[in-house]
Amino acid sequence: MNVKEIIADSHLAFLNQENETALRLANQAISLDKTNPDAYKCAGNACMSLNRYEDAVKNYSLAVKYDPNNGNRYFDLGFALAAAEKLADALKNLAKAEELGCVPENLVQLYNLLGILCFDIGRYDDALVNLSKAEQLIGPDIDILQRKAIIYGIKNDIRNGLLTANQIKLIAPSEYTGYKIALKLLIQAKRLDAAQKEIERAKKYAAPTMDFYFDCMTFELEKYKEDNDKEHFRDALAIIEKALKFVKPTVKDVIESYINAAELYLQLEDPDRTIECLNAAQNPIGAYNNGFEIIIKTYEPATLTEYDIEDMIEADRQKIEDQFGDYGLEEMVESIEPDEEGNREYLTEIEDEPQNNEQDNAEAYKFNEFEQVEYSTENIDQINRLYIGAYTVKKDFDKVIEYARKLQASENTHSNYIGKYTEANAMKELGLPDWTEKYEEVIKFFRNAMIKDPTDLMAVTFRVQCYIDIGRYDEAEQLCNLLSKEVKNSLLEKINEAKSGGD
Repeated sequence: MNVKEIIADSHLAFLNQENETALRLANQAISLDKTNPDAYKCAGNACMSLNRYEDAVKNYSLAVKYDPNNGNRYFDLGFALAAAEKLADALKNLAKAEELGCVPENLVQLYNLLGILCFDIGRYDDALVNLSKAEQLIGPDIDILQRKAIIYGIKNDIRNGLLTANQIKLIAPSEYTGYKIALKLLIQAKRLDAAQKEIERAKKYAAPTMDFYFDCMTFELEKYKEDNDKEHFRDALAIIEKALKFVKPTVKDVIESYINAAELYLQLEDPDRTIECLNAAQNPIGAYNNGFEIIIKTYEPATLTEYDIEDMIEADRQKIEDQFGDYGLEEMVESIEPDEEGNREYLTEIEDEPQNNEQDNAEAYKFNEFEQVEYSTENIDQINRLYIGAYTVKKDFDKVIEYARKLQASENTHSNYIGKYTEANAMKELGLPDWTEKYEEVIKFFRNAMIKDPTDLMAVTFRVQCYIDIGRYDEAEQLCNLLSKEVKNSLLEKINEAKSGGD
């Protein structure tokens, strides 16, 4: 077989997702003609599909070497470099691809990719320019519009963000995406009255989703920040319960629902209910299938008897008679003079109530009990932190230590630090004989973290708190000088309060 035939076979294998075969054939073609750019492209394509990004970069680089005036070669190389997280080199090659020109389908991806890369490195204006170029080529695209809206949010450009959200609604009015973006922007701008209207708009026109209910919950928490009324926490709990009833959730949705509920109950200083929700989060399928209730109490409206209804009808009839004498309802309508065309359009039109899109799925849907349950690192950390909070309220410090040690195994630095500090503090609360030694151990840990990374302000903050706990106020005050004014002042207040005995 000649080289062109082998390359054609490699390309066909690639299209059929036979990536190993495609790579083998491409390498065979390369062995026959080491200067053929199409052979290197085939090898690069196969490597990309096999997630072998470094090998893809090598092959695409050789394609560029042997066809240096072809913009499509630079596009392939830029794409592979982006996948290998070599962003600066990716941008350079994509810029060269734009300069030389690409086939239309590559050009759209080029501008889209440039937009994403510029976003990743914080060049937001450049990202908007490139995303707009992609949009000009293919027309309005929801994915591109979403990225633009996120950038407007970061730039705090609420007006353009809302305009973009409306563009999304024009494309997909029954999807929640556009309403979600608008709602987040309005909350960010502290325009809560407008945010409430957006919620009503989404409820009327878009199909209900878990995201919608989670955003409604977030809205209640924003209202709490304004008026400190804890009733918003209870409203948020009711929203979570409603979401689990009216939307067919995923296991992940159920886990996050119970974690969110636990957060709310902790804010309400109800540790027992917090723990129940956390237990449910760790058994989401069983909890959901068994109809686990999030809300403590449900308030049923008072039932009316047939005598109550008769009294109401009689009262309404009496009101009509008092106002219109002996006229009944039909006589009242007929007594209104029609216009010249015989119509009575000045009567208020009574519109049908909008249909409620919500359908109760609680009884109809159940999870397969053998379905795999996966937890993110963030989920696990949240659960352990909330257990610590709940058992701290209950003053069960043995349990606090148990979950603090679990948190110390976290990959997340902040969670790890919380676990280290919390164990020492719980040992102090229990009056264990070695609690002071534990504090010294933890202080040393945070000191070493500061040596490794002088910009680690979390380590500074926890170390200051340790000094406050053991009464070494001078050392705490010295460390405060390393912190920002806002954090420093907050800790200095704690130091002064501790010095005065908490009075």
